[in-house]
Amino acid sequence: MNITNQNQQDPENYTAGQNKQDTNNTELSPNMSPVTYKKEEPLLVRAVVDNFSAFGVGSILYGLFFCFCIYQNFMAVTSVLLCAATIGYVLFCFKKLSVKTDNKRWFFIISICLLGLSNMLTDSVVLAFLNYVGIILLFFCFLLRHFYDTKEWDFSKFCSALSRTIIYSVGRFNYPFKSLQQYLKEHRKRKNTKIYYVFLGILIAIPLLLVVCSLLLSADVVFRSFSDRLFSGLFENIDFGTIFAVVFTICFGMFSSYCILIELAFQDVNPVMENKKTMEPIIAITFSSILTVIYLCFSIIQIAYLFIGNMKLPDGYTYAAYARQGFFQLLFVCLINLVLVLFCQKHYRENKVLKTILTIICGCTYIMIASSTMRMLLYIASYQLTFLRIFVLVSLLTLAICLTGVVISIYKSSFPLFFFMTVTVTVCYLLFSLARPDAITAAYNCQRENVDAYYLSDLSLDAVPAMERAGVFDADGPLNGEAYNQILENFRAASHKKSGNMSPRKFNLSVYRADRILNK
Repeated sequence: MNITNQNQQDPENYTAGQNKQDTNNTELSPNMSPVTYKKEEPLLVRAVVDNFSAFGVGSILYGLFFCFCIYQNFMAVTSVLLCAATIGYVLFCFKKLSVKTDNKRWFFIISICLLGLSNMLTDSVVLAFLNYVGIILLFFCFLLRHFYDTKEWDFSKFCSALSRTIIYSVGRFNYPFKSLQQYLKEHRKRKNTKIYYVFLGILIAIPLLLVVCSLLLSADVVFRSFSDRLFSGLFENIDFGTIFAVVFTICFGMFSSYCILIELAFQDVNPVMENKKTMEPIIAITFSSILTVIYLCFSIIQIAYLFIGNMKLPDGYTYAAYARQGFFQLLFVCLINLVLVLFCQKHYRENKVLKTILTIICGCTYIMIASSTMRMLLYIASYQLTFLRIFVLVSLLTLAICLTGVVISIYKSSFPLFFFMTVTVTVCYLLFSLARPDAITAAYNCQRENVDAYYLSDLSLDAVPAMERAGVFDADGPLNGEAYNQILENFRAASHKKSGNMSPRKFNLSVYRADRILNK
C-alpha cells in the first residue's frame, strides 16, 4: 500500500478533516473532531492524537492484558491469546487510521498465531525463545509493510527500518503524556469530552471492583478456588519486587504499543527507492569469475569423489571425523555466496555475463549445500541427534529454497525476493517448531543400540511421549539400573514442579501430557 505525508503546503494551523488530498490511502475518520495542530506534525500523528480517546485507552487495556498473559508465563495458552490480541489491536488501529490492508496480511496473522500456539505445545525454553524472536520479527514485518512500500526491499533495508523503528520508538516514550496533554488542551472547552468520562468510569470501577470482588470471593468457595487458580503466580506472595515487576510489565505493554504506533505515524511512509545499480559490472565479473573457477573445481571433486564414488574416504578418516571437519566451513561459504550474489544484484548494473556467472555460483552453492547435508547426516549416524543438528538441517533446507528465489530474481527483476524469503524462512521454521525437536531427538536416539541416558535426561518434557513409546520408562526397557532411575527421577521432578504450578492461565500441553504419562 502507499501512504504519503506531505506537509510542505500546510498552513500554520491545520484542521483535521481538511486538505485530504495530502494522503493517497489514508483519510481521517468522519467522526474525528476538528482539532488545530502545529504544521510540523505529520497527518497520521495528528490522527492518532485526535483519536487519543481510542488509542490511549486501547494501549492501557493492552498493557493490562499483556501483563496477564506474559508475566512469569512465557510458555502457556496465554501466548496464543496475546498474539491474537496484539494482531486485533493493530487491526483496530489500522481501521481507525484508515490504513488499508491486503490479503497477504493473513500469512503474517496465521504465522504469528501458530508460533504462539507452539509456545503452548512445548516445554523447551530454547524453542520458546526462538518462537518469540520469530513472533517479534514477523510482527514488525507486518507493521512495516503497511507503512512502507516494501516491494523493492531486501534484508538490509528491513534490518535498517526495523532498527530505526525500535530505537526511535524508545525515544518517543514521552509521547503518551504529550498526546494526552495536547488532546485535553484542544478539547478543554468541548461539552462532549468522552475522554473525561472514560477515565472517570475507570476511576469509579476500581473501588467498586475491590469491594464486589472481595464480597464474591468470600461468598462462594468454588468461585474463590477458581480465581486462585486463574491468577496463580500473578498475585501470590505479593511484595515490593512483585508489585514493581507487574507494574513494569503493564507499562511496557502500554507504552510500547503506543510509542511504536506514533513512531510509524512519524515516518515517511512512501519513501522513494533509489536505483543503486551504478557500479561497473566488469569489477564483479572479474572477482566472481575467479571464485567461480575455484567453486567449479571443488564441485567436480564433490560429485566425482563423494556422490558418484559412494562416499569413499581417504585412509585414516572415519565418517564422523570427515563430516565434522568440513561442515561448518562449507556452511559459511554457502552464506558468503548468498550474500555475494545479492550484493552484485543490488549494486552492479545488469550484464548478461555477470548473470551467467552468478547463476553458476548458485549452482555450485547447491552442491555445497548437498555436501554439507550429507556430512551432517554422516555425523548424526555416527553419534546421535540433537536439537542443534536438527536446526542445522532445517537451515540448510531453508537456504536451498531461498537460493532458488535468488536464481529466479537474477533473470526476473520484478520477482518479490524479500517476501519469498520471508515466507520460506517462516514456513520452514514453523515446521521445525511445531514438530518439537526434542521429541524427534528422543525418538531417534532411543532406537540406537547405545542409548545416551545422560543426554536424554537433559531434554525437555517434550521428549516424554516419544520416550514412552520407546519403552524407556519400562522396567525392562532399553535402560536399566542407575541410568533408568536417573531419567525417571529427573523427568518426574520436572513434571511435578511444573504441573503443580499449572493453572488455566499457565496451561501447557507438553507439561500436561508428560505429567499424565509419568504419573499414570
